[in-house]
Formats: sequence, C-alpha cells, structure tokens
Amino acid sequence: QWIYRFGHPTNSQLPSSPRTRGWRRMTSKDVPSAMVLVNKWSSQFEIRRVFTSEEEFCHYFVCPNVPNHVYTHVVENETGSITDLVRYIIVSDKTGNLRAVISAVISTQSSVHQLIIDAMVSAKENGAKHVGVNQTNISIDILQLLSFQPSGSLAYFFYNYRYHE
Repeated sequence: QWIYRFGHPTNSQLPSSPRTRGWRRMTSKDVPSAMVLVNKWSSQFEIRRVFTSEEEFCHYFVCPNVPNHVYTHVVENETGSITDLVRYIIVSDKTGNLRAVISAVISTQSSVHQLIIDAMVSAKENGAKHVGVNQTNISIDILQLLSFQPSGSLAYFFYNYRYHE
C-alpha cells in the first residue's frame, strides 16, 4: 500500500469548515453503532480487521489514553444513524510540525471525496501542517483528483485480522 501526501493545506485550497451534513467528532455513545458500521463495511474485504468488543474498538478509534492523537469523525443522518466514518491520526515529525494521516474512510452515503476534504479541514483546525492518506480502501483516482502524491510504501504485518473464508 502507498502513503499519499497532500502537502500544506492552505486556506485557498480548503473550505473554512467541513461541508458534509451531520459531520461531527465521534463520542463514546457512538461506539456501538460505529463498530457495527466498521465491521459491516469491512466484510467486503478478504482480509479485514474484525472488532469483537467495544473496548477494542475504542482503543483504535477513540484512544482515550492519548488525547489529541486519534480523531474519529462520524456523519449522523436525520434519523440519528451513523452512516459514515473518518479516522485520522496526528503525529509530530522530526521538525516538530504536526502531520495528519487519514487512516480510515468508511462511506455508505456521503461522497468519499468530500469526506477526505472534511477530514483535511478538521486536521488543519487541529494544527496539522501536512496531510497524508494511507491508501488501503480509497480509489487512487480520488486521491489524484485531490492532488495527493505518492510518497512511499508500507509493509503490513497482519495480526488480529480475519481472512474471509
């Protein structure tokens, strides 16, 4: 898999606020429905992470022990159901600049393109100077449309993953 990077999100490139209707930061009350959404969505893949407990899900998507590191946003529709989810991580690079890496985009109703833009806006609001995407489930065409460029590859070590039989 490739890491794609966007560079500096500037005001001219991004809207001033997320535009997806119902976009908000995930809270602990969202965990049960968000976990169902993630498990159901990932069932389409042969190799996937299966979350079996809310505690395990919180570890990856809420990370309460490390505040201001993992940011998970959900999209809530008019009936209160969680329909989409985006997760990004903010880390500091060698020079002290904050970088965001979008690591999950799960879309059942919203545009993936718009969800990525909203995640970039949110990351910028949280101090990120650069944004990258771990391209595991996102179309390369969408990343190129958003001006992301390949910047390296990753090796994956699979543990706690289930192979579809």
